[in-house]
This record gives sequence, structure tokens and C-alpha cells, in this order.
Amino acid sequence: MRYLYARLICSLLTTMGVLQLVPQPLADALGVAEDFGLIDQHGQFHRLSYHRDDPETRAIVVFTHGMGCPLVRKRYVDLQHLATRYEPNGIRFWMLNANDQDDRADIEAEALDFGVTLPILDDVTQEVARSLDVDRTGEAILIETANLNILFRGPIDDRLGYEKEKSKPTRSYLRDSIDNFLGGKPIETSKVDAPGCLISFPSWEAHLRQPVGYADEVAPLIQEKCVICHRAGGIAPFAFSSYRKARGWADMMREVLLTRRMPPWQADPHHGDFDRDLSLTPEQKQVLLHWIEQGAPRGDGGDPLASSPPEVDAWSQGKPHHMIELPAQEVPAQGLVDYRYVHLTSPFESDTWIVGADIQPGDRQALHHVIAFVLSPDGSRGRGRKWLTGYAPGVRGGMFPENTGILLRKKERLLFEMHYTPYGRETVDQTRLGLYTADEKPAHTFQTGIFIDESIRIPAGDRAFERSQSRMIRQDMILYSMNPHMHLRGKAMRFELETPDGQKEILVSVPDYNFNWQHTYFLSEPLRIPKGSRLSLHATWDNSSLNPSNPDSERAVGWGEQSFDEMFFGTYQFVRDRGQSLVGTWNPVPRSQE
Repeated sequence: MRYLYARLICSLLTTMGVLQLVPQPLADALGVAEDFGLIDQHGQFHRLSYHRDDPETRAIVVFTHGMGCPLVRKRYVDLQHLATRYEPNGIRFWMLNANDQDDRADIEAEALDFGVTLPILDDVTQEVARSLDVDRTGEAILIETANLNILFRGPIDDRLGYEKEKSKPTRSYLRDSIDNFLGGKPIETSKVDAPGCLISFPSWEAHLRQPVGYADEVAPLIQEKCVICHRAGGIAPFAFSSYRKARGWADMMREVLLTRRMPPWQADPHHGDFDRDLSLTPEQKQVLLHWIEQGAPRGDGGDPLASSPPEVDAWSQGKPHHMIELPAQEVPAQGLVDYRYVHLTSPFESDTWIVGADIQPGDRQALHHVIAFVLSPDGSRGRGRKWLTGYAPGVRGGMFPENTGILLRKKERLLFEMHYTPYGRETVDQTRLGLYTADEKPAHTFQTGIFIDESIRIPAGDRAFERSQSRMIRQDMILYSMNPHMHLRGKAMRFELETPDGQKEILVSVPDYNFNWQHTYFLSEPLRIPKGSRLSLHATWDNSSLNPSNPDSERAVGWGEQSFDEMFFGTYQFVRDRGQSLVGTWNPVPRSQE
């Protein structure tokens, strides 16, 4: 509706001579598609606005999908033929599944069964379908990528109807619309009712009957998932400190939820169950989105955001046994700050077992993240690294799994990879590392496995350069966490496991990799991996001009430590599996707090 109001106002102003608008095609009256980002049945990420400046994509056809709907299944062959015909001319074809009853595993199975290779985007919250005013399957929506104008919506042709079918169509609505668009001609029939199966929107209907409450639903959710960053002194540019603040940022909240830019958790929810998960469930997203669509009402009750401001915790696990103050880091008021690498010698005069580690930021607004490693005396590259701990907004270090530790030898060094984001004024960051030590050697060594390939060279302009690496697991192990790492051209990364009996599993997949958020993914339940298994790391980079983070798409890029270079790097943390129990292994109480 907001677009219809905007167009009405523009029309009135134009009539009055206030605005002079460039003539638009008749089909522009159908509105503008909101940007969105969704994952398809293959686990690949698609964002509509990615193709806005894409010279190879002039328009995208979004076909509304639903499992078990005859009016969809009978269109699979038609869609494949249309894609074969028009993709060379810059027309992409996506399907959009917004059925509440369909899940991705079933969508993938049906696609395989019917030989569908086109991406089927899983609109699990149903909000993309609602933003496009979709209420049935079987509808094709033609979107011009340059401006996201909706040029046509309706059936592919008139061959199919409810419980009836022609041998051949007499009207080819979608094909004619595409031909006219490619030929620069007006689309004469831009909207036709499409037969299809009705889509149920149970969450939206429930929230219409009982509007979303700010005090008891929205504010607690913002407190749990957002104020970790959006608080006074936090890394986010504003704080959710009251109802008024939340209402003022409501439209922006809707945008970043639809495009999947926030919360900053890029892992595909279809694979793995993780501790310290920052993401929102589909139901939680619907609560926020429906509240925003209802006008962000205040409702009854107090204001939890104003009455319960978050506390800034000093040390997540209590006072450490040993604290190390890192050298002060000056951060400019603006611009991009390259990765900084800080090396320190061991603070101990003898070999010491570390059983936990935490990082206390100095300036939380400037310090985006830190990853701390232990380096062997002559180890300057990845092969000499042992993961120690990390910090990112919302993600803190802590105690290692129970009865495990990392040995810090007296001649080893500490390496800190530090990333800063200027926020408008110069500052000095004074970050500290806290270490928790053991009096006796733990039963198990907390180890770090590393994937690294310094030979990578990504061609200029390549949208999807791929590289993989795998290794045989030669002893039974218990896997606890994984950390994928690339730089600004990183597009996607995933860890995969194949067991000796041939079973394959994706352990963690990051289909929309974002260099700004360096997460270590901690498994909620540690995974026993038998020897003879194969662990793999797969990476994809986007070195094209369509990647908004790319510092230079005309340059072939190789390995390097700075963000304008690239990396193929991933770590995983494990212990040898000697049959020990996995119960209660995470975050034991520090020795000093017992």
C-alpha cells in the first residue's frame, strides 16, 4: 500500500507541475518489488537487489510454488523450457515457496523427483510472498532488475484452469510480456488472474485476531537478540533504548529482516544446531514483521527497553587468573581500517595449561571482532596456529569443554587478528585478554585443525570462483566448533562430513558470507566423528563488480593477510575421542569461582 500512496502523491504533484517525471511503461503501475534475500532448496542464497546493476540479468521471473499443487507441478516443464529459451537473453527464473506446510527437505525431494533444476526459494516466514501480494501458487511475476518494477503478473498462459486443461494455449501471457520487454515495447496485458492453490497465512491471521504486543512480545525479543549490539556503547550505530527508538527504526528493521542482513548470523538454519546462536526463528521474525506492519503499536504495559537497560559485563566467566593488556590501538574517525595483527610473547615463565579464555573490548563501538591464536615460536602462517578464543558483538569467549585445555608453552606467542570499524570520531582501543589456567594437566587436549590454501588466485570479475579441500580423519574425535574465514570477496563457505559408511552431512553452511561477522559456530551437542571419515571445506568467492564489498573487481586476487587480499582458511576445534561422556561439556565453572 505504501507504494500506491507514493504513486498517488507523485501523480498529483506531477499534475500540479511540481514534478517532472520520466515516462514509465504502463506496467510500472503494478508497483515496485521490495528487496529480499532467501535460501533455495540447494542451500544457495539469492538477493533480488544483487542483480540491480547486473549487465547479464535484465529481469527475473518469480513463479509462486507449492508442493502437491497440480497447477504447479504441471508447470515445471514449461518453466524449464522458458528458462532455456530466455536465460541467454538475461531473464532469470526463480520459484518462491511460501506454503506454511512445506519444509525445505520436502521441497528438495520434490524438485529431484520432477527433475526441477531452477532455484526454489524457501520463504519460511511467508513475508516475501506477502510483500509481493501473493495469495496463490501458480502465478508468474516479472520483475525488471534495474529498478525492481513489477512488469507483469499472472499465469504463464491460458492452458491450465481449475480441473480443466487445454492441449495447447491460445494466450501466452508470460512469453509475450518477456518478448515485449526485451523488444522495448509496452506490455499490453500486464495483469491477469492466475489459477492456483490458495496459500494459507496462519501466523498473520492469528496476529490480526490478536495484535502483537510491544511490552510482552516485541521488547523481550529485541532485548534477547538485538541489544547485544544495539545498546549504549555497543558496536551498532544506535541503541534500542525505548519504545520510541524501536518505533523509529521499525521500517529499517523490516528491510534488514527481509534481506537477511540482520541479525548478523549467516549460517543456514537447515544445517546444524548451534550454541550462542544469534539468529531469529521464523516465528520470531514474524512477530517483529507483523508488529511493524500493524503500525508498531505501543499497546498496554511498561517499556522493558527503557526500564531494563542492558548491563555491560566485564568478564563472562568471572575474574580471570591472568590478564593481558594488548597494545593500545588508534582508530580513525572514518574510512576502512585494514586487519591489524598483534603478536605477544607468552606471559608465563613455564608451560601453562589454559582451560578458558575471554576478551574484554576497550571501545565496543570501534572493536568489531578479535580472533586469538597460539603460534609456535617460528609459526607465522596458518599451519602454526592453535585457536584460543574470539570476540565479536554478541559472541564471547569462555571456558573450554570440561576436562580439556590448550597448552601454552613458554616460548610460544599469541597472535591477535583485530578488526576495527570507525564510527565517526577518533578513539583509542585498549582491549584485554583474560586467561583461565589449570593447576594440573587436563585429561584431554583441546586441539585445532586447520584448512589453508595459500595458492588461491581468484580471477578478476569472477562471480563464483570455487575451491575445496578435504582430509581424512585418522583417529576418533569429538568435534566442538568450526570457524570459516575469507575476506571481502567471500561469498559462501561450508564444512561437510562424510563418514566411512558413505553418509554425508553438511555441518555448517554460510551461504551469504559476510566478512564483517566472523563467527565461530559452536555445536549445541558435540559430534563424535569416527576415524576414516572425511572432513571437507568448500569456499566460493565473488570477485565481480556486483559484490558491494569488493575493493577492486578488476584485479585478480591471491592470498594475503589484509582484507583487500583473500584467504581460504578454516579451523575446527576437537579432542580425541576416548569414550568420554559428552554430557555437561560446555562452560564449566572456572576454577577461581568454585
